Amino acid sequence: AKLNIHLLAALCKDPIRGVRKIKSIKLPSQKHKRPIAKELVQGGLLLTLAKVLIDRKFYNMDQRKEAAKLCGELCASAAVGKDASMILNTIFSWQIKPHLSKAVSRPEGLVDFIDDTVDSPTVYWTDEVREEIVGFISKEFAELRRHSEDFIISVQRGDPFPLPYTWHYSRIRQRFYLKTVQSRLFVGGIFVESLVNNPYFKLKTKSFTMELLAALQQRFDNYLSGQKDSKHIGEICLLIQALSNMVTNLPHMVEQLLKMDKLQLVYRFFWEDVSEMKMKSLALKLANSCAINDLAARHVAQQRLIRVVLPLLVTETNSLEEVINLILQHVRRSSAVVDQIRMMGGLVILGSMFVNPELKDTLRGLVASLIGAMTNDAMYGQDITDMMCEMFTSKFRGAFQSSASIVLKFCDRDHYDSKGRYWNRGKRELVQAFLEKHAHALAPQIKLWNGTQELFHTDQLNLIWKEESHESK
Repeated sequence: AKLNIHLLAALCKDPIRGVRKIKSIKLPSQKHKRPIAKELVQGGLLLTLAKVLIDRKFYNMDQRKEAAKLCGELCASAAVGKDASMILNTIFSWQIKPHLSKAVSRPEGLVDFIDDTVDSPTVYWTDEVREEIVGFISKEFAELRRHSEDFIISVQRGDPFPLPYTWHYSRIRQRFYLKTVQSRLFVGGIFVESLVNNPYFKLKTKSFTMELLAALQQRFDNYLSGQKDSKHIGEICLLIQALSNMVTNLPHMVEQLLKMDKLQLVYRFFWEDVSEMKMKSLALKLANSCAINDLAARHVAQQRLIRVVLPLLVTETNSLEEVINLILQHVRRSSAVVDQIRMMGGLVILGSMFVNPELKDTLRGLVASLIGAMTNDAMYGQDITDMMCEMFTSKFRGAFQSSASIVLKFCDRDHYDSKGRYWNRGKRELVQAFLEKHAHALAPQIKLWNGTQELFHTDQLNLIWKEESHESK
């Protein structure tokens, strides 16, 4: 035991020379009664070996392989295996485990891992990580080295054999936290940010999706409870992005979301108590990817989820294109959604956007396409067409069958219809003002829609044209 402790002290004093003597340190067999291996660990052997492993500037490959092998032996030891594994996993993170388990027979694998630079969904090991580890080891090692130097001097003088240094490794987790790795969002064995940056990475989709959705649900619940710091919001955004990439690359994933009853979670981001636009924007992208699936469209219709999307046309002007596209996806796949939009007064919101000259033509064109898709619906198309003609003029009856650009040109031109309505600039401004006023009033009501009542009656549209008759008189 004294020989082993003396060698350890020499190793700590001058690791470059002392590491050559590592082979002289003999670990006891399981039958050995003296806890020599434990004394070595308590004396700081693993801290010294970690220094040799990480510092490729001062140690050659043979020295580092010898250190790697001894780390593997210590982790396999019955006496100190649990403690040795805890120490090395704390210093180098859990990512070292597969290489550490093979270090006895293949020590170069552990050294190669430490030297490599990887930023993948399963491994995050960079210069920044190594620098943080070196910083901790240097700080921790300084006291050990000072003690070892004094230890050697005492032995050389012939003083009574001094007590070895005691390294308080049991509290290492309180002293060190590998922030560069541990602070990264890690779910189901995957670094989520790296997965977002590598969207085509192959995954075990079923098990990972379950853990991903559980993590998203938990963080979103915490967000609703008041945890709204930038780190927490950033993690939610990463989880949504990762799920969106998976749905885009693997469309059948939508069915798994439905089976787990998690499509509602996606649409929950559209409620007014979610104030972060980035979260809503990412959720809109995800919802658009899901909407391609007919089963998802049917589910949205059955749960009347379109009621949380429509108000976004009024409240979220920065994401109008995504919102319009999402509604358009569902309109093309479900007549029920078309009727729901009609009953909620959605055509009032769409009409106000369609005649708004300040809105970009690309957005007005999308609105025209959406209205056109609704007028073409097999079940409710005629009702939609009638309502649009009541809103504007009877000449719009065939206009929405044309392309978006033609419809916009028709809308911006003056004309008379058979009922004597004169569609000119003044009337367009009057219609827009009327519809915008009612659109803002409808938005909060739509979110609470019970699925049966009509929130806007077509006879209210007559007020526009009655005013014109009054003016004519």
